[in-house]
Amino acid sequence: MEYRRAIQGGFTEAEVAEQLANFRNSFETAAAQEATRGNDGWASTALLTARGDMVPNGAAEQLALFEGFESQITPQLVLAVLKADWPLIENPLIRFTGKTAPEGGEAELRAAVDTAYAMPIDTAASTAVTEWAYTDFGAPGTVVADTTTAHLGIRTLRFANGVMLNLKPTELERDRIRVDLSVDGGRLLETRESPLGTELASLLPMGGFGKHGLDELQTILAGRTIGGQFRERDDSFGLEASTTPRDLELQLQLIAAMLSDPGYRPEGLGSWRQGLPAFFARLGKTPSSAASEAANAILSDNDPRFTRQPIEAYQALNFDVLRDTIGDRLAHGAVEIGIVGDFEEQVVIDLVARTLGALPPREAAFRPYDQGERTRSFTADRRAHVITHGGEEDQALLRFIWPTTDDNDWELNSQLSLLASVARVMLTDTLREDLGKTYGPEVGGAQSSVWDGYGTFTMGGQVDVNDLEASRDAVLATVARLRDMPIDPDLLQRARQPIIETLDNRLKSNGGWIDYVDRAQSQPDDIERFVTAKDRYLAITPEQLQAVAQTYLDPAKAVEFQVVPDTK
Repeated sequence: MEYRRAIQGGFTEAEVAEQLANFRNSFETAAAQEATRGNDGWASTALLTARGDMVPNGAAEQLALFEGFESQITPQLVLAVLKADWPLIENPLIRFTGKTAPEGGEAELRAAVDTAYAMPIDTAASTAVTEWAYTDFGAPGTVVADTTTAHLGIRTLRFANGVMLNLKPTELERDRIRVDLSVDGGRLLETRESPLGTELASLLPMGGFGKHGLDELQTILAGRTIGGQFRERDDSFGLEASTTPRDLELQLQLIAAMLSDPGYRPEGLGSWRQGLPAFFARLGKTPSSAASEAANAILSDNDPRFTRQPIEAYQALNFDVLRDTIGDRLAHGAVEIGIVGDFEEQVVIDLVARTLGALPPREAAFRPYDQGERTRSFTADRRAHVITHGGEEDQALLRFIWPTTDDNDWELNSQLSLLASVARVMLTDTLREDLGKTYGPEVGGAQSSVWDGYGTFTMGGQVDVNDLEASRDAVLATVARLRDMPIDPDLLQRARQPIIETLDNRLKSNGGWIDYVDRAQSQPDDIERFVTAKDRYLAITPEQLQAVAQTYLDPAKAVEFQVVPDTK
């Protein structure tokens, strides 16, 4: 429909200007940030150049090239190029991709296309330009507390309305600012009675705002480095965004508007609803998908908060359900925002004062949620489960999962993490040297910071179906070695070194910094935990790891999953 409308009606000046603004912003941002461009970006450019897929050019030169022909890009030129490259075909070839042919086959596909071609086209274009409506949130907020953390030098401020602000200026990325917003709530709001209450949280931005729909927002924000993913975390809702100093004010206005006037517009769920059948059709089509779907239900004894619900339950969801679940948290829940990057502190403080700091009073702290919300059980039924998947006939998956504990004990948490690294090295060596296989084992420990007493330790991997039993023997042999004798010091060093290197490199990027800036006031222990982590890992002994393995990795206490093709 849109393709036919473009061919027949052409493009407007506003539509072309919107796309040119996006291109200009992309080139200008690249030029401003080139001096601190990451190694991955340089490596990608080098690879493309070596393959002959591009001629290397600096970001400033690319901007200059764009500016040289920007004025020549008119609606008429764009339409001419479209017609030349993609002419309107009255009887197009149709290609369908999928494992199952659609009902009705070729005839139904052709009929659907013919119906679409016969629909009338409205070529009338709207030329109205909407002004951004969220620039005034009231009197700027007042800072009532201003301190700096003893470790890492993070500046922490609190406004009179309760909003917490954490700042860390760096020179790691020129002309780039990372923003991380946390709002009280998250999956802790889900209950057994309403396990899908927050399911649509990530789609909140698609519902627009009270004064702007999504289409208007796309036009208003054209040419600006604005956005971010709104996510549901275990104990909060979060928005992670990357912007620039010139667009930070607009980014903060957008966040304040999301909290104070979310739109919940039903059209924002259109594409999500349309994708539900395809999403459910894909479940269980690979070994990992089948394992995850089964494990979530089995390990939780079918607790609906951690178990996939029927498709009908998702189809029944709407933004009213989301509003009823999270509306109070958006309006009143504790808010903490961390900002890292290339900025002047007082400028940022003033911008936050005029946006988030100007909102009505909020709760001063994140709620404890200690009345059963933090309970997550691990099944007492420790037996083997054979699960089938609908994927390739030669693929299988093996997974042993043990219950452990939460991450409150720093020493134990580090020991479990290092034990997982040791087990990964040992299992890799066994698969490659003893079995001659190149499978990458799945080994990991996950100690929860939200669910009281909950954690898991996983060993296994995706293997050829004919190697399932041999791989199972390899996992159990590795577990026996971990439990029966102290780990060889050289092996321990091999496993520990990557962890030490990760810790040493953590604060060499703004992405690493934001992990400790985002909740510096509500979760200050995370900073001390990080600062002391290296010494903790270096102090762990082979005997300590053996003791941890003896405590948690009893084969009789694991839940075993064998995932095999349904044809087997």
